[in-house]
Amino acid sequence: MAEQDVEALRKARESFVRKRRAMAEQMAPAGAASAHFAPAFASLQAAIEAIDRAIKDEEQLPADYAQEEPVAAPASVTNGAQGSNVVDVDFDPA
Repeated sequence: MAEQDVEALRKARESFVRKRRAMAEQMAPAGAASAHFAPAFASLQAAIEAIDRAIKDEEQLPADYAQEEPVAAPASVTNGAQGSNVVDVDFDPA
């Protein structure tokens, strides 16, 4: 497990929790437009839950997992088009 990756996720989670709490304060007063805030609140909660899953995943990964970016195969090996990974795309169906 890379502790710095987990720490970055925890900081992101903390930021989202602060936003959720601030939004809850705006939704609390009588007459507040809670319905207006509901979609954004639900999105914040979903993001927090996704971060929780990411933290759990990071904690279970081997220490050296995904440390380096994989090296791309040379264009001559893939499709022959230099500097491109696009193969025969026709955007005009006519």
